[in-house]
Amino acid sequence: MDGRFHHLTGTDVLTYTWIIPPDGMIAVGELAVITDERTKTRYFARITGMKHDLDTSGLLVTGLPIGCISLDGVFRKPRTIPPLRSPVRPLDAEEHALLRRFMGELEVGFMMSGNKKVEDLPVGIPSSVLNQHLGVFATTGMGKSNLMKVFCASAISTRKAGILLTDPHGEYATGQPGDPDSRGLVHHPRALEGLSVFTIRSEETALGYRMKPLRIGHKDLSIADLGLVFDLTPAQYEVVNLLMPFSTHEVIDFFINEDVESLPSHLRTTAYIGNHQDIAQRVRSAPPDALRLVQRQIRTLLDLTSLFVDPSASSLPDIMTALDEKKVVLIDIPGMSDAAELFILSAISRAIFRDRQRRFIELGSGAARGTVLISIEEAQRVLSQRSEKTGIFREIAMEGRKFGVGLGVITQQPKNIDQRVLAQMNTLFVMGLADRHDREIIASSAKHDLRVLDTEIQTLDRGDAVISTVGIPFPVSCHIHYFEEYLDFLWESAA
Repeated sequence: MDGRFHHLTGTDVLTYTWIIPPDGMIAVGELAVITDERTKTRYFARITGMKHDLDTSGLLVTGLPIGCISLDGVFRKPRTIPPLRSPVRPLDAEEHALLRRFMGELEVGFMMSGNKKVEDLPVGIPSSVLNQHLGVFATTGMGKSNLMKVFCASAISTRKAGILLTDPHGEYATGQPGDPDSRGLVHHPRALEGLSVFTIRSEETALGYRMKPLRIGHKDLSIADLGLVFDLTPAQYEVVNLLMPFSTHEVIDFFINEDVESLPSHLRTTAYIGNHQDIAQRVRSAPPDALRLVQRQIRTLLDLTSLFVDPSASSLPDIMTALDEKKVVLIDIPGMSDAAELFILSAISRAIFRDRQRRFIELGSGAARGTVLISIEEAQRVLSQRSEKTGIFREIAMEGRKFGVGLGVITQQPKNIDQRVLAQMNTLFVMGLADRHDREIIASSAKHDLRVLDTEIQTLDRGDAVISTVGIPFPVSCHIHYFEEYLDFLWESAA
């Protein structure tokens, strides 16, 4: 072969260049190895660009160094450079095995090298990084839901971490409604031991799929959750803050059974004769209009959540036990409104986080019993920079890792997520983002430098992802398994 091709022509610590023949087949994202023939050190590179070379009529290829390995077998960040004219070639099977050792146990797909799927190199993230938060970013139709189903299927198989996921569309549990070929997590071969589903569906359906009824008790709620559901005025926030010292059960009983129009105000001398003297005394200084609005909103909220809010019964102890047992916990609420979904997720997340905090304080760091990941679909609703509707979620983002609680932030709009929250995420799945500002935001937050992968991210196909995590020493291109095919593989493996 012409000696002008497939040999290093230029290099620095951050960039390698070489030339391939004009008819050579190569793609952005492809992996290559440059061998220093003197020291036998192998340098791994990821192709980030190419253009025509006028001198040779070939293609000038640019590669990003991702690591090197010497005769001692240790994979390191490349702090040296290979000599000019060093040969360049694709990875071989032994090098696939070398990279495989960096992969975690939560398998999501196969490594992509350019346009080629490397089926002997499955990609997975370590469960140990989940308490350091995870982000899934993609425009509509790029495969976020399929990714989450595959991710949860791996978690059911491995039982290395607890995963909490809400499903307002009813697709994760039993498959896409109306599609007879679609399947869900209940069809996993280890669903009985690794999956717990809490549902608002009919008793007959729940029994058929071994689901449990979802119940959120009054004691599980917080009056502050009104801010998740409604746009509160400053006066209403004042009422909410006044009510914080009281149990939610008392507050609900007060607003359901009392007429705030008859409450004595600081301008009146009439006496209050109801059952909640302390609450009445506390809110008598609040603006009457704000009190009326809060009362109306509490009554509206109870109507919206009547399928699962219960004065006394609660599923939360069972949910937290399942998460401690490192199961996937699915909150199956098909047809529920955004407001009701956030209301449920806030109540459950607060219970998990407070329980983990308590155990940490009382029993020490070893009492957490593993990692829990709380996933939030359309996370910009509660984690935007200007939103006051952050509640417990921002607290978990900032402090959760200490207590073994991570957030899974799923969104089409990373630019609308508070950058302080993004900065806490040590694992990112980027599945195609058309908006340049979105890509810049992600690149500035990632633990690996994703700016040089901008072209690759723009050209990702449906189901493909670039993964950056502290558990793997370089960003990985991955083709996510198709969920139904992955289920078939799991059944074959279980047979």
